[in-house]
Amino acid sequence: MNGLRRAALCGSVLVGVTAVAAPQKTSTPELVPHPLVVVGGSEEDAARLGPQLDAELSRRDVRVVGQQCARQFVSARPGGGCGGDERCLSELARTCGGQRALYVTVYPFRPRMVFVGKLVRADGLLERSVSNVEVTRPKGRLRPEMIRPGIEKVLAEGLHLETLDLEPLVPPAAGPPEGVAGAAAPPEPRTEVPLGAVAQVTPPGASGQRIAAYACVGAGAVALAVGTALFIGAKSDEDTYRAMLDPYGQRPPTPDAEAAQQSLRGKTAPVTIALVAGAALVATGVTLWVLDAGKSGGAHVELRPGPGGGSLVMAGRF
Repeated sequence: MNGLRRAALCGSVLVGVTAVAAPQKTSTPELVPHPLVVVGGSEEDAARLGPQLDAELSRRDVRVVGQQCARQFVSARPGGGCGGDERCLSELARTCGGQRALYVTVYPFRPRMVFVGKLVRADGLLERSVSNVEVTRPKGRLRPEMIRPGIEKVLAEGLHLETLDLEPLVPPAAGPPEGVAGAAAPPEPRTEVPLGAVAQVTPPGASGQRIAAYACVGAGAVALAVGTALFIGAKSDEDTYRAMLDPYGQRPPTPDAEAAQQSLRGKTAPVTIALVAGAALVATGVTLWVLDAGKSGGAHVELRPGPGGGSLVMAGRF
């Protein structure tokens, strides 16, 4: 009997020592991903591209929570998202039960796509951020796999998600976001795929083709204005010259008539060149704009004579 007691006592001591000596497992930080923001895309693009962010997160040692809650949270916000606002993102993290909120934006324009990322802590601190991560966009229709390299760069090289090792920063909130009925705060399975968000805003920079279109239209407008001014001057010289002709339409042998004729001849060629070049430049600019795949709307350019026929007016919508 005494032997059994001694054996039990030794076993208890051994278990206690083992428990103390064993390394304590650090809790994995809980991350609430804001739905992927596709700038200038459609709702269809957001639905196709959004799951790529979830796929990249699943390959990393981070615990993703509150995806359903995040969708309900952003849908109740003006504009359908946080728009990169750090106070909104910190509120998203607290509301949906995480220590941080992840915000990733993609500008999927040619020839290079641009990615932006933010990590905002639940206490409102901007912990990490990265911008202007560029990835070449292949030709053809935008496909989900095209944006994966950019998202991977943002998460691994920009935000360094694998190094997140802080303890929970604030206790998670139990209630749903204000104005959203039935939002779930508890952590949810990682198999849930978040939908994307659509942001209809201006891209960070116009493409080279669009810039060339602007330049051509601007130069063409200047050339047309110069040509119109020369045309008006030439018309005045023509009227002066015709007033000097004799009844048979012949130029009299006078110095004034000869000077008027030379002045008229000197202005005819520049007027023709300016008007033709201006029209060609405007047509080239409009063609470049229409062919630009990243344009945000249709183009309309119109040339029409002004009142009295003495001027040309160019009107357009871009």
